[in-house]
Amino acid sequence: MARQPSPIYAAQMATKPVYYIETVDMGVRPHPWRWEIRRHGEPMGVSIGGGGYQSRAAAEYAGKQALERFLEELGKEERRK
Repeated sequence: MARQPSPIYAAQMATKPVYYIETVDMGVRPHPWRWEIRRHGEPMGVSIGGGGYQSRAAAEYAGKQALERFLEELGKEERRK
C-alpha cells in the first residue's frame, strides 16, 4: 500500500490539531484509490474516508473537498459552544 499525505491547513484551525488527507492505494483494481481524513497528534475517534477512485489525483481531489466541508462543519460546531 502506498500512502501519500497531503496536508491542508485552515487558518481557523491554526491552534488546533492539523487535519490532513491521506490517499491510499488499496491494490484492488480497477479502482484502487481511497482517501482518509487524518489528524496529527491524536486519533480522531472516527474513520472518515471514501474509495473507488481510479487515480491518486482523483482520490486526493475528492478528499480535499470532503476535508473542506468537514472543517467548515467543525468550525460551525465550535462557534455554537
